Amino acid sequence: MHGADAVGFYVSGRLLTEDYYVASELMKGFIGSAKIDTHSRLCMSSAVAGQKRAFGSDTVPGCYEDLERANLIVLSGSNLAWCHPVLYQRIVKAKRENPSLVVVVIDPRRTASCDIADLHLAIEPGSDHALFNGLLVYLHEHDEINQPFVRQFTEGLEAAIDVSRQVAPSIESVADSCKLDASDIENFYRLFARNERVVSAYSQGINQWSNGTDRVNSIINCHLLTGRIGRPGMGPL
Repeated sequence: MHGADAVGFYVSGRLLTEDYYVASELMKGFIGSAKIDTHSRLCMSSAVAGQKRAFGSDTVPGCYEDLERANLIVLSGSNLAWCHPVLYQRIVKAKRENPSLVVVVIDPRRTASCDIADLHLAIEPGSDHALFNGLLVYLHEHDEINQPFVRQFTEGLEAAIDVSRQVAPSIESVADSCKLDASDIENFYRLFARNERVVSAYSQGINQWSNGTDRVNSIINCHLLTGRIGRPGMGPL
């Protein structure tokens, strides 16, 4: 291949809007090729697919203000302190102003984000799907179901529960998959069950798997089952 179409740009998702414009003009206007893409489209593709499966559209049912309104924040697949430092500082400030705010960090590593964690679940890499499927089973078995919300706004509950039971039938099986003490997992599940305003914030550690879409849905399903979505201080983010 020769000429303009022999050239392609794959640029960063960290560019500012103005930088994207300059790169696009350089590629399309000067070089004369439309072959420009960014990793920002790829890195969130699992989240997009999971949200479309759950909601019918690429919709994030929450906002950053929910971080200050939550009683429980669950960080999974994200070293927020390094990768999203502005949001991390918002949580630090929220926790300082609201001592009852609980933060759970789910990460195989002990990162800087664990500095504000009340509970750090150092799971086996790749086992978060078992953790959240187990949470769905736990919530269902302990009758933590928002029946009016589920009846009016959701479908497929029994099928979702059946699949989750195949992956994570009990806390003991989750503990085995995640290489954690069963008591730590039960502590996390109880925190989720007992706090109405829960924000589950997830990032690339959830998205960047061959089954990343299923992992996204395993988190969203826990919010749909409990109706903890679409109201201030709660939802998957």
